[in-house]
Amino acid sequence: MKAYIVEDDSSMRMILKRILKKNFPEISIFGESPSGEHALVELPQFGADLIIVDISLPGMSGLDMIERLKDICHGKCILVLTCHETDLYRDRALKAGARHIISKSEYDKLLDLIGNCVSKN
Repeated sequence: MKAYIVEDDSSMRMILKRILKKNFPEISIFGESPSGEHALVELPQFGADLIIVDISLPGMSGLDMIERLKDICHGKCILVLTCHETDLYRDRALKAGARHIISKSEYDKLLDLIGNCVSKN
């Protein structure tokens, strides 16, 4: 299984990779990008099964990126992370193609959602 992380904070990308490696040995290949623009170039060739996207990215937002990837990543597990109020972005994130939107502080929920994505793949 392949996972791709779109997060502008390099420390957060590292934390997310550690979480994935520690808890989900099924995920063996990782890709990452600090921006939506860069991810749009890489994701079609990468073939990710799980995509974790931050909403607040430099340039294009994570939600705009997901909307542009909708046709390419149809059926993929896309999880949106944010430090903002999730209710403010829930409808747009789900309409764009995300499976869930969660707060970066909800560690246990993040593990559960990733586990659901892994088990369905």
